[in-house]
Amino acid sequence: MALQYFLAGLVFFVPGAAMIFINYYLIFKFRQNRKDPEKVDSYVPSGAPLYGGILCAVGVLISLRFKHPWLELIPLLADPGGISGIVYCFISELFPRKDSRK
Repeated sequence: MALQYFLAGLVFFVPGAAMIFINYYLIFKFRQNRKDPEKVDSYVPSGAPLYGGILCAVGVLISLRFKHPWLELIPLLADPGGISGIVYCFISELFPRKDSRK
């Protein structure tokens, strides 16, 4: 029975982890484009913000049989389009850097 829960959680966790990896890759690519003067205006959007974190959180909940619900926060915080990304955007809007372009 435990193996069934683990495999069911893995079905959700693996695509979610792939989405988180893709989001980090796109962030890296955007930062690389920003340093190149020819590609300053190019924009690399996130594939699916928050989707990877939600899938991983559901996978963790199913694998652990809903016994430790606080562990679902780890993937949501690890996803750059998730809670941490939303908080970062909120803070950067409140306190803009002086060297940023307007």
